[in-house]
Amino acid sequence: MGELIMMPVRDTEPAKAPVESNPAPEPVENGAIDFSVWKRAPRERTPAYFPTYSTVSKAMQTAMRGWVREWFSANAEILLRPHTAYPILVYQCTHPFSGKPTNMFTYDIQQTEALDRAFASAANKLGRELKSLDTKRFTWFTREHYFAYRSKEVVKYVARNRRAIYKMLNVETVLMDSILKFAIIDIPKMGLEQAIVHLRRAFNTQLRRFSDEFDMSPRAEQLLKIATDALMTKLPTDNVIAMPALIEMPLAA
Repeated sequence: MGELIMMPVRDTEPAKAPVESNPAPEPVENGAIDFSVWKRAPRERTPAYFPTYSTVSKAMQTAMRGWVREWFSANAEILLRPHTAYPILVYQCTHPFSGKPTNMFTYDIQQTEALDRAFASAANKLGRELKSLDTKRFTWFTREHYFAYRSKEVVKYVARNRRAIYKMLNVETVLMDSILKFAIIDIPKMGLEQAIVHLRRAFNTQLRRFSDEFDMSPRAEQLLKIATDALMTKLPTDNVIAMPALIEMPLAA
């Protein structure tokens, strides 16, 4: 038996209609992000550098996959366009990249080994994700593209047609590069306030580029909060040892 090759299918809609629903951000109050803690972020070639920034990166990746899954659930009509839906499904099933010492924090689309790891991690989870999809309201022709046993075929299709998932993974990399530039270069060079302006601009720009199907930039401030909170979990706390109060002793007679 030869290998079953799944050919791309035509969109069942006469024209691709842009989806209006974007990920709904949770409000972040002004001043809720204490950016000043980034002044204490570790520098390169220090023992804390890799474990700190890998924690920050993983927190952001985890949040983004969760938001994509929320969007996908709320916009099930995308299932009518299988080879538009496939990259989004595969992305949300990739395991957040844990990092590779000493300076690799995301899936690098220029490294074959990293991409192989991304696709392998998705293949392990995609079957369960497909099984959880509610496709009952769609025709059989649409439903058959999402049977759980097709998970390996879906990953293979995305691996051969990489443009959409490349954009998603590359946005993660540029976001993390922006964090590193902010903490290590921009704050010392231009001061905290101006560095924050550049960081916010980078996050908004990159999150708009994440997908042709929806705009994730409304999540920018929330993602910055997640990154900052993750940093704070890795910073050393100042342990102040309280001195016992002096007790007045009676003077000798």
